[in-house]
Amino acid sequence: MLARNIGVILFGLLLFTSCEKETLVRYEVALDAEFDIPTGLNTVETHYFIIRNVPTFYLQNAALKGVDTSSIVNISASRGLIRSKFQDVDFDFISRISIYAVSKKDANKKREMYYLDFVPVNTDTQLRMLSSTTQLKDMMNEEFIDLEVRINLRSFTTSNIRAKIEFGYAVF
Repeated sequence: MLARNIGVILFGLLLFTSCEKETLVRYEVALDAEFDIPTGLNTVETHYFIIRNVPTFYLQNAALKGVDTSSIVNISASRGLIRSKFQDVDFDFISRISIYAVSKKDANKKREMYYLDFVPVNTDTQLRMLSSTTQLKDMMNEEFIDLEVRINLRSFTTSNIRAKIEFGYAVF
């Protein structure tokens, strides 16, 4: 009986002491950017697309939400998807994709925001990517960033595609 009570007490202590205060999202910012995927790209190489001068609206959103930027603990990628802007395109020709934020101040500073290592063959007209767990505070506090899109193809593209990235970040 005593061993059982001690076991219950230890389990209760373990349960309550292992709980960590959950960090709440203060606000999220939705952004978008566009790039062209040309026809005739091969399936062997990784194709790089650089999208220049994407505004982050960091200071504007912090001021709008009444958040002091010095109190921001972290910024993480929240959601990311790619869709065609003008026509319904199935993105099943893509086998792998990743998107990096690139600093305008130091081009060698890159942080992965989104990725999808195995794009399903039954992908429809939008490609939902997984958010990386990388901390982005040192990138998103810049007024503008560049995006680097890396794509590996499983088949050739049949036409030029104007792709739109809808993405965002969460501020903690």
